[in-house]
Amino acid sequence: MEQLKRYFMLTIVISITSPLFAQTSNRLDSLLDRLDAAHLFNGNVLVAEKRKIIYSRSVGFAQLKDHKKNTVRSAFQVGSVSKTFTAIAVLQLVQQHKLHLDDPLTRFFAGFPYQDITVRHLLSHTSGLPDKEELFFPLIDADSTYTATNDSVISVLSKTHKPLAFSPGSQWRYNNVGYAILALIVEKVSGESFAVYLDRHIFLPAGMKQSYLLSSQSELNQVTGYLVRHHYLGDLEPIAVSKKVRRWSYNLRGLYGPTNIISTTSDLMKFGQALDAHRILSKKLLDTAFTPFRLSDGTKATPGGEFGAAAYGLGWFLPEAGGLGKMIMHTGREPGFFTFFWHDPIRQRTLILLDNAESSGFGTACKAVFNIVYGQSYFKQEPTGKRSLFQPYVRLLLKEGPDAAATLFNRLKSDTLHYFTDERELNELGLELLDDHHETAALEALKLCTLLYPASWNTYDSYGKALLQAGRKREAIDMYRKSVEMFPGNLPGYKILEKLTGVRDKP
Repeated sequence: MEQLKRYFMLTIVISITSPLFAQTSNRLDSLLDRLDAAHLFNGNVLVAEKRKIIYSRSVGFAQLKDHKKNTVRSAFQVGSVSKTFTAIAVLQLVQQHKLHLDDPLTRFFAGFPYQDITVRHLLSHTSGLPDKEELFFPLIDADSTYTATNDSVISVLSKTHKPLAFSPGSQWRYNNVGYAILALIVEKVSGESFAVYLDRHIFLPAGMKQSYLLSSQSELNQVTGYLVRHHYLGDLEPIAVSKKVRRWSYNLRGLYGPTNIISTTSDLMKFGQALDAHRILSKKLLDTAFTPFRLSDGTKATPGGEFGAAAYGLGWFLPEAGGLGKMIMHTGREPGFFTFFWHDPIRQRTLILLDNAESSGFGTACKAVFNIVYGQSYFKQEPTGKRSLFQPYVRLLLKEGPDAAATLFNRLKSDTLHYFTDERELNELGLELLDDHHETAALEALKLCTLLYPASWNTYDSYGKALLQAGRKREAIDMYRKSVEMFPGNLPGYKILEKLTGVRDKP
């Protein structure tokens, strides 16, 4: 009788939930079909709730050359989502009383040049340290073969002794160098390499058998990352051969802690489940990680971002999803890859999107998946079928000249239902044309950018660059002057003006 009762109860649950899950699955399929057809997404999607996969889908190619498609086992570089693992590793050592959040870095590194920075400052992005580009680009400029490593971080900081951007704890500024230092601390305190530590203390306890630190083992199911070589042509190239991102894909690739974890959608789901079950960290310390960091003036660290208002804890963004309760999330952007990891501890729900082509529709896909799963329009989203107006404009500009391109633009610019315009995209398209020595087309595109977005200092800076390359020095000087007047922080613009005019203006 008891078995029969349980059977009927199970039947009722299935009859209630299955139509909802089926409807959600159908809507997600429809969304991914549209994004795939428009080449706006290339990767994997997974939605899970209470240890069950509600939806899983693979779209596009893992390797274009061999026409190898993405599958559920495809492993992606997850970029800055790696920081959440680094934070968990540090907090595990706090749990074991091997270190404390308010330990100064001088405890771990003798002669560390910034005495007031603590472990907590690194975890919360409030250290004020120079980031990897500020620290290493001058060295790369001097030697194109230079490769940064975690071991080089402390020595370069000590040698250059660059000033902090602000007093530690007083402001929030995203910082990758801090997480490279955290990985060093994990190694120093645990006595294990970071790769081994992650495997023994996070991946294995969480059941993440397909996850690893880059270069720590063979490239198990690892997909190739692609990016668009010419946005006005839409052609893709592997990041390994891309000159655009060589500094990140080669010179800075050796830095781990802020990035370089390889994982799959199913393994990231298991990560969320391990957090909920407190298998890899106690509830007390997870609550600490998921509590907004308070700056020295008592206000929350609130970086915000593409996915709405958010605070920041210790290794996690904390979205202020009105009415939905506490949420945790992190995104990752690495050359060739986008990652979205959203976890709902209350409902034990996880949303994961991984993309290996820096697809232009990735942000739209993330927001649309969230709205479908939660059954509400939390994120304002553009129609998923919307196309760029600037790409066909630039293609026609190259093919038939400025009059034909302007005619197309004027005819379609009011069709906001089907086309979108974006300042950054037009600016990048113009600079790409310039790099490819299409000077006439570049001038036209960047001129249009200044006319459409007159309040942006960057548009004048880019137009000035194009004018200078075309040999029109006087007009270039005017554009650079306007740029630095609008934004005194444009230090490269001041340097170019000084070179062009022989006069040194104070920034």
